[in-house]
Amino acid sequence: MRFGWFQVVLGLVLIGCAGWIGGPAWALTWPALAVIAVGLGYLGLGPGVFGKREDGSLRTPHFVLLFPYHVVAWLRVRWDAWRHREDAWNEVAPGLYLGRIVGAEALPPGTRVVVDLTSEFACGAAMRDGRDYHCLPALDTSVPRYADFARLARAIAAHEGPVYVHCAAGHGRSATFAAALLIARGQAGDVDEAEAKLRAARPTVHLHRGQRAMVQRFAEELRARATPSLATA
Repeated sequence: MRFGWFQVVLGLVLIGCAGWIGGPAWALTWPALAVIAVGLGYLGLGPGVFGKREDGSLRTPHFVLLFPYHVVAWLRVRWDAWRHREDAWNEVAPGLYLGRIVGAEALPPGTRVVVDLTSEFACGAAMRDGRDYHCLPALDTSVPRYADFARLARAIAAHEGPVYVHCAAGHGRSATFAAALLIARGQAGDVDEAEAKLRAARPTVHLHRGQRAMVQRFAEELRARATPSLATA
């Protein structure tokens, strides 16, 4: 919520500066509208402000309006990769890979399932070609709708081949989903153990409060589903 208001205020300040300076400064209106739109996403409109479709493509009007934001987001990903000096992806459990957004040529060997949690980046056709691609968009540092999250996590947990889970940097959104997979597969008992295992393989992983709460809710739901079968066994 706080970040959303920051974005909106920043956009209004840019528009105010453009009006005060005038002339070429009116070019600031474009990035101003972009950050305001993203801010409104954090204030309640959700990841839909980016216009991402199920196939990973971005709707043209949304992309054009938010283009200045896309440029900054891309530069931030490159900066984070350079600053942390980390691999594009890491194997956090046998056959489960967690990482940042990459091209199809940089995917882990044998990957046939890709789970994309970005809302701000498009997925190219090469990434989807011959693979089972799942788009579960969420705003940065946020979480997707729980019902969609839980349904997809249960489905992916049953997949036996290599799975690549990514967001922009591979630290939060994708780590949230990977933590749920570890729990669903019985490789972690709760959110603390899951996050610890992820950080052992990818030290920059960090789950925010809302992300941890979603994983914990998922773990509790799995236990509740298992309880009746245990009682009648």
